[in-house]
Amino acid sequence: MEKLRGKSEGFLMDFWESIFGFLRQVSMFSLVCSIIKNAFKKEITHTFVDGWVLGNLIGSIVSSYLVFRIGKSVPELMFLVIFYGSIRVFEVIIYQINVLLFDSYRSWKIGKEYKIKSIRRMVLALLHNYIEVIFWYSAVIISIIAIANQPMSRSWLEYVVKNFLCMATFQYSELVSDFGDTFSILHSIAVLEVISGIIMTVISLARFVGVLPEVDEQE
Repeated sequence: MEKLRGKSEGFLMDFWESIFGFLRQVSMFSLVCSIIKNAFKKEITHTFVDGWVLGNLIGSIVSSYLVFRIGKSVPELMFLVIFYGSIRVFEVIIYQINVLLFDSYRSWKIGKEYKIKSIRRMVLALLHNYIEVIFWYSAVIISIIAIANQPMSRSWLEYVVKNFLCMATFQYSELVSDFGDTFSILHSIAVLEVISGIIMTVISLARFVGVLPEVDEQE
């Protein structure tokens, strides 16, 4: 690997690495980390990252339920959920792509060994992100339905289940079946949800589950 460093290996990897490196810097997590480092002079710990992951998961669940129950009476809540939920989904997808493709490459370019704290921790955090994204999509779709004054034809749990199936099976027809072809924005969001599911399930989750430590057998 040392012999290859410095030789021309094409530009495609460097091109996308720079793009996704920039996109990672425009995330809410990067903003919070920058505030903590500059304003409070503290380093970002694994405990903080775990708290960030768990806190956003809880926030996505609570937000999706609140917009279903009281969204129409508090329009500001729906717009806030759409804004923050969209940012979080974007942030999670960009993070997964960076971890999967570019973080190790960045370390290799500067001659630094790349290591993660734990494969088990990585898979567990990815599962948290996966569930969080499902609830953020549920919250966004419920909010859009309410803003458009469309009837809530399903229960809160049914909307969550439909979004889970969209993420897991890459089929969005069931999610938008109640609205036909007239509510085009939901179709667009559902397509984005399918893409998110492909990235997180087929690419990221399959990659890290495949490198989990082996378990010893008694027989």
